Amino acid sequence: MKTIIFILLSVFSIGNGQNKKTNNAVRDFSLKIPEGYTKRKWVESYPGCGTPYYTLVPNAENYDYNFYKKGNRVYYQGILTNIDGSSFKRIGPEYFKNNTHVYYYNTWKSGLQKIEGIDAASTNYSDWFIADKNYLYIKTSKVIESKDLKLISDYTIYKEGVSIINNEKNFLKEQYYLFKNIKGYWIVKSSDIVSYNFLGKTYSHKWDIVYKKEKEAEKKEIEEALYSTTDVDVLPNFPGGISGFNGFVNKNFKVEEKNLKGKIYSTFIIEKNGTLSDIKILRDLGYGTGKELIRVLKLSPKWSPGIKDGKKVRCFYSIPYTVNTSLD
Repeated sequence: MKTIIFILLSVFSIGNGQNKKTNNAVRDFSLKIPEGYTKRKWVESYPGCGTPYYTLVPNAENYDYNFYKKGNRVYYQGILTNIDGSSFKRIGPEYFKNNTHVYYYNTWKSGLQKIEGIDAASTNYSDWFIADKNYLYIKTSKVIESKDLKLISDYTIYKEGVSIINNEKNFLKEQYYLFKNIKGYWIVKSSDIVSYNFLGKTYSHKWDIVYKKEKEAEKKEIEEALYSTTDVDVLPNFPGGISGFNGFVNKNFKVEEKNLKGKIYSTFIIEKNGTLSDIKILRDLGYGTGKELIRVLKLSPKWSPGIKDGKKVRCFYSIPYTVNTSLD
């Protein structure tokens, strides 16, 4: 999996907990679902510590490094704020609220920010976003109306960039979201600036390409899945069992060198049709013994393939073959 390294920006200091800076959403008429983007599966994350050097503050509700609530007081960057902590709580991985205000928090980019204009009493969190009775908000941006709001899908791609943290190339995520509300369909782009555009009242099936690509990728992944012998329900089997396999190899294995004793260690894949592929020798006895075993295994009759959940699957197999030419 490609690692996303967020570019470290200056942290907004809230001082007394009242940061009035906000990132307003921008109407962008050029927005569209980019071709080739793939639909991402939602995986709900759990709030984490945020840094490998995280230190718990005793008897406190710790949210991140130097960001915690102790008693009814909220501390940010280790400094006491004037945020009312009596009802302060986390409502999502990056969102917090009390009875009067809602806050957005990002460890690397923006720090802790108060979201201006949002109605705290009606604010709810769902699918990584928050919405009050009037609007959907992404980060600190008021975006579109929340009446009859539904997240249809999201689309993601990773673009190569350079991190100013370590001056190394990394992959930065660019995210598009497809929403439906009372007015119709909207595409929203979330990056350092949140922008959006109205797509229309009717769903266009040209967007289904992302679903098609995802299903084809999943099907291919299932078709090419490789299992170990400990993962399958029924082991693959050579006609006649292991004794039949040894008999087959003994009959066909030929080397000129005499008085060779020892084992050749090989691995191969038993395909769903019973044929062998990707034959490799991990260790042989020299004198061409490895190449000879590969030649013989290529002559192998079809095996009965491994079975997983009632279906034939590809199975990785390893086996030692004992050589004793003094018996020939």
